[in-house]
Amino acid sequence: MANQKDLEDMQKEWEKFSKAAPGLKVPPPAFKELSGEFVSYVRKKEMVCSFYVEPRFSNPMGVFQGGFLAAAFDNTFGPLCYLAAGKPTTTLELSVSYIRMVKENQRITVQAKVVARGNQHIYLEGEAFDEEGKLLAKSTTQVLILRIPSGAA
Repeated sequence: MANQKDLEDMQKEWEKFSKAAPGLKVPPPAFKELSGEFVSYVRKKEMVCSFYVEPRFSNPMGVFQGGFLAAAFDNTFGPLCYLAAGKPTTTLELSVSYIRMVKENQRITVQAKVVARGNQHIYLEGEAFDEEGKLLAKSTTQVLILRIPSGAA
């Protein structure tokens, strides 16, 4: 879990979105479904989350299904993008390179960082690790910063 100061800082930043997006759910249901936890946050630069690999998310070989690992990346990139942009964002592209199988019944860690930011886009990269610190996958994403009416956020 993230330390209390990290959580408080994140919460204050999330509150800014309430006017622009009244139905915004933080964290999103998908984050909760994957038993996500915020581990750390460096303001507008980096975020680390962890996710529990439940057997119900495994493929027939008993390995965490790739789409769920992609969702873990997306569920880490998403909150970081919103906070980095100070506005809602949406994923334009998400790429995952799978390096090794992800075993069930463990907590994996996803580290995400902002690589570059323009007026309309943010580029991020991330890595996923198992409980032993072994690299599981790498990911990159590009998100669009959504325009919201001035004074709404």
